[in-house]
Amino acid sequence: MASIRFSGIAIGLFTIAALATQAAAQGTQSGILTNLEVRQLIARGDPADHARLRGHFTTLADQYDADARQHNAMARAFLLNPGRRVAANRSSDHCKRLEDLAAQLAATVRELAVHHGRLAAGIPSTAPNNSAPFEAGEGARVAWNHEKEIHDLAANASRAADHRAIEEYFESIEKQYSAAVHEHTAMAQAYRAVPRRSGDPAAHCDRLVRISREAAKEAGAVAAEHKQAADATK
Repeated sequence: MASIRFSGIAIGLFTIAALATQAAAQGTQSGILTNLEVRQLIARGDPADHARLRGHFTTLADQYDADARQHNAMARAFLLNPGRRVAANRSSDHCKRLEDLAAQLAATVRELAVHHGRLAAGIPSTAPNNSAPFEAGEGARVAWNHEKEIHDLAANASRAADHRAIEEYFESIEKQYSAAVHEHTAMAQAYRAVPRRSGDPAAHCDRLVRISREAAKEAGAVAAEHKQAADATK
């Protein structure tokens, strides 16, 4: 029965990538606006529009913070696993790096929320660096589900099925960040195709490409560690 339970967890956990693509449709439920709504509000720029954008970016920053906490918890959970100590340490290190990258994104988006809060109050404000992609609609995502199960799995993984579940979990994270790399790259190219009088939003997109690529690499490394563990476990 235990193997069936873990298989069920894998099915539930690893719908995450699909859920993330549905975040735009959840609008009022999650506090996250659709890409179209963000662009419309940015273009219109009324105080009420900025107030809605402040809520959108605050919720998005909260989600990135939740991602960071999740990666931190996973890093600690891996260290509780008494078996395969070297692999567990490596997985923990990758999770710590993912935590740092998610925290960087949270900081950028939270500054953007403050910026729109000032505009909503009629106070002049300048958008923070690295924020242009988010004002174009980047970031419609949802929080991870089944947190307790994946933490328990990291702390107690001993069978091949356990490691397969963890492998698939981090593969879903890798796919999300890889998709972000393509989106930010396309945005950078679009910005460079249009001369601008001030600022360099393409450079900010380049930075997000780097962060997303590094995050995808770290998540892929954790997945690879557990694929190897699963292959080696009878």
